[in-house]
Amino acid sequence: MFGNKKKNTIVIASPLDGDVTPVSQLSDPVFSDDVLGRGIAIKPSSGDVLAPAGATISLMFNTGHAVSLITDDGVELLIHIGIDTVKLKGRHFKIHKNNNDQVKAGDILIEFDIASIIGEGYDISTPVVICNPDEYKKISFAPQGPIKAGEPLITLMPQ
Repeated sequence: MFGNKKKNTIVIASPLDGDVTPVSQLSDPVFSDDVLGRGIAIKPSSGDVLAPAGATISLMFNTGHAVSLITDDGVELLIHIGIDTVKLKGRHFKIHKNNNDQVKAGDILIEFDIASIIGEGYDISTPVVICNPDEYKKISFAPQGPIKAGEPLITLMPQ
């Protein structure tokens, strides 16, 4: 199911198992106010971030808390594990890919320890943000509720 493209739409799969929630509910205004772009959040139930489509890694943060990708369809995506987790300085994160790596949908990008991150007092809600939203005439998100990695999370209709 990863990386579906049908007719004039682009489908971005969920990079995580968990529960879909609106970014408007996040405590960080960078995400809740769409400062970086339009997005959705997932409260993860497993600690594996998978490539949501075929893509090139444009930036793998050395702390492992976030990754930026450009999909083969030109979608600029940011996956940011948790809120303020950059402060963990890489603790509880294991990076599997590097800058400029080509990835296939479903490839593991990052592993993280949910219990340890929560134990240090961090919200693990994970925003998935479209950083080039102006290139799409319509962006829609999966409804709130459970989602599995690989299921459709974001659907985009190019201009």
